Formats: sequence, structure tokens, C-alpha cells
Amino acid sequence: MSLTNFGKAVRSARIQTDSTLQQMADQLGTTPAFLSAIETGRKKIPVAWVEKVEAFFAGKGIHVPNLHDLATVANGQVSIAGLSPAQQMMVAGFARTNLDADQLKNFEVLLRKAMKG
Repeated sequence: MSLTNFGKAVRSARIQTDSTLQQMADQLGTTPAFLSAIETGRKKIPVAWVEKVEAFFAGKGIHVPNLHDLATVANGQVSIAGLSPAQQMMVAGFARTNLDADQLKNFEVLLRKAMKG
């Protein structure tokens, strides 16, 4: 099974920090098999684990950008829990659109500009 984008980001960070899967598992209190399974998408990635992985790399001076988003995509689901009703409607409506790659890129650029304020 191939790596998810989450798995690629984690593996890249492990290489940058010269950490093996076994070393990372030992420090996080889990098994290399579990870490491998979340990297390859064989297991869903619990939110708490994303935070543990971020903390592991932060302790080694590495920031892995967009790790929560990569985990969400790897899990194949976006939770709307905790969002306002307006945000939930926006997410649901956007999920049903048929935008092409250029339109999605334009939307991403617009959204990033809006978030910068």
C-alpha cells in the first residue's frame, strides 16, 4: 500500500530528523506497526495522534505544515462538528460542487487571501 500525503509528510520529517519508525514509536508510546498503518492509510488517524506527531517533530525543531489537513484528507472525511450552522452549510454546499482543477486553485487563492484579512 502506498503512503498517503500525511504519510509522505511524516516520513519526510522523520528523514530530516534522522528518526526511525521504531524510535518515533518508542517516544510516542506506540508500535511501529501502528505508525506505519496511519502513514499508509490502513488505519484512520486520530486527531490526538496528529497532535502527538506534531509535538514529536516540534521537539526536534521541525514544523510539518498542514499536518491536520493532510490527516483529514487521508481519513477521507471532514468533521463539521463544532462549526456554526452557516459554516456547515458552506462545507456541505462546497462538497457538492463540480469545480475543475483551475477553479479549485482560484478558490484556494481567494480563500487564503480572505484568511489573511
